[in-house]
Amino acid sequence: QCFILFPDGRTSPIQERQMTTVLDENIHNIALQGNFDDAQNIVKALFSDPSFKKEYNLGAVNSINWARILAQTVYYVYAYLKVTGPGSSDKVSFSVPTGNFGDILAGYYAKRMGLPVADLVVATNENDILDRFFKTGSYSRNACKETLSPSMDITISSNFERFLYHMAGDDSAFMKEKMTKFEATGELVGDEKLVSACKAEMKSAMVPDTEVLETIGAYEKKFGYVLDPHSAIGVAAAMKVGTDAPKMVSLACAHWGKFPVAVEKAVGPEAMGKLSLPETLEKLDEMETRKYVIKADEGAVKEFIINQLA
Repeated sequence: QCFILFPDGRTSPIQERQMTTVLDENIHNIALQGNFDDAQNIVKALFSDPSFKKEYNLGAVNSINWARILAQTVYYVYAYLKVTGPGSSDKVSFSVPTGNFGDILAGYYAKRMGLPVADLVVATNENDILDRFFKTGSYSRNACKETLSPSMDITISSNFERFLYHMAGDDSAFMKEKMTKFEATGELVGDEKLVSACKAEMKSAMVPDTEVLETIGAYEKKFGYVLDPHSAIGVAAAMKVGTDAPKMVSLACAHWGKFPVAVEKAVGPEAMGKLSLPETLEKLDEMETRKYVIKADEGAVKEFIINQLA
């Protein structure tokens, strides 16, 4: 049985249809009346309940499961090999659109495993808790903004504490103290040693929606390549931060066709009229959908799971 949690109305219509048109009996799409943080907190709460986890044999396929991060290290190696010559030891930089910090954490692990990585750039949208940490040393939660890059509309990056753990010398007691205080106060303040260690490994940039649209428009006009809003954040951040390495790879996130409203704003109606959606996305409009709208509450989700498995 597969239970998929997503924030109701906080994904693009095509993103939602990619999930809700799967009508198999074992697929349960839960549209939570909240945001991504609510969904993430509920999943964490379910996994923090040992008896519930054991009784229903819970497993996760998002980056709560470290195996997903391990799998993501592979395409850093693949990308490196594609942009360098045989036997090269040249360093390559990577700009990574970042919400939950899992993808760029995989890049950090790839570097630790020996991949010649120069810079890792944390590219955020206006939900900029990560960029603010790298700029100020304060990791503090703000209200979640709806942006053109909904998959990055996250105010707490759950994988960031894994990175901080390493930057603190793999000190679990230190991190427990820091995260307990963060959960109580909504702020984690890094000392000079911790922040310096983080900055030695990564750089950061925040890209607002206005620059997202400018970047999509500019790249379509100059190269005929259409970026989706999330990928555009990676490209814009790469241009902002720069690198001394010979090459920088900006990681792409999705096909532009999932975000046609934003893309049309960026490229204009004339250019948009020349673009065509892949057939698989176009057909989604004609397909039947199924979802369950549920309050963003741990108890409500537990009850739903129990009832579906009864």
